[in-house]
Amino acid sequence: MTEQSEYILDNIRNIQSLRDSLRSEMAISDPQEGEVTATIKVYNDTPQSPDGGNIVFVGVGLRFIDGREKGRQKGSAYWPKRIKKSRPSDQPELRQQYSEGYWFGRGGSESSFPDVTGDEQSHGEVLFPGETVVYDIEISETDLPYLDIKVEGSVSRRHLLRTSKSMHDLKERSWPIVNETFINLDKIDFLTPLINIVNEIPDIGPQTTFADIDKLKAVIEKGRTHINGVVTEIKDIQRAAPNQKMREYIEKGIRQYLKSVAIAFESAQKALSSGDMEKIKEAVVEIKEKLLETDEFKRRRAELISQFGINA
Repeated sequence: MTEQSEYILDNIRNIQSLRDSLRSEMAISDPQEGEVTATIKVYNDTPQSPDGGNIVFVGVGLRFIDGREKGRQKGSAYWPKRIKKSRPSDQPELRQQYSEGYWFGRGGSESSFPDVTGDEQSHGEVLFPGETVVYDIEISETDLPYLDIKVEGSVSRRHLLRTSKSMHDLKERSWPIVNETFINLDKIDFLTPLINIVNEIPDIGPQTTFADIDKLKAVIEKGRTHINGVVTEIKDIQRAAPNQKMREYIEKGIRQYLKSVAIAFESAQKALSSGDMEKIKEAVVEIKEKLLETDEFKRRRAELISQFGINA
């Protein structure tokens, strides 16, 4: 009985430790005419869970306590006028996981089960893993020593205890089609020719010759021709992809990458037409940067391979 009690207490302590993942940082500006700006950054510092059980903070906000006997009391309109709030970060893809597809639950009819319910939103910010809210507060410098500001929030039990598991039999049926999609994408080999271009681009500087400029023009045209040639094939594979996650990987990973490279090629062509060597040099740097920005679609690919258990 004693061992069981200790086990329960350890689990409670572990749950309580999750509260430390709601982190905050504060910076106070130099005084301007007796006023300072206190910037408070509040963020959820937990990693995402691949199959449910995310640590999500709800009711996140600030509590102001004035230490003076006749300070700003509850219900005062003083503070709301002095606070500006912003959300510099968001996790739309993580939130989307909670409301994708169709939900068949209570009542025997199709309904929605969103990432956040109205009640969870009613008392403050909702911060999923990796999300941030920032408060800029104007405070009189003379009021500052008497003020206590608390960052508060609660761990959402709905998100913490959530579990999401795919039917294994259906997953086995989907695997061959998903695998075929990856095979078809690999056959196109849209990436290797573009990465090879990085080494073909001549250096642009004081020693640049007309031959270097001609070579740069040829390399850019080669890259554009390659992209134009593979885009249609990739679109066809995207349309035939077996599920939304595969289509999003192709759209937001591969096609977004190709689009950014194509824009860089176009900018370089305009710079070459202008004859401005400084602009040409900047355009070359941009091309190389865009060609090497492959992390996003590689990350998405790795996630899908892991989710479907594919050896690729």
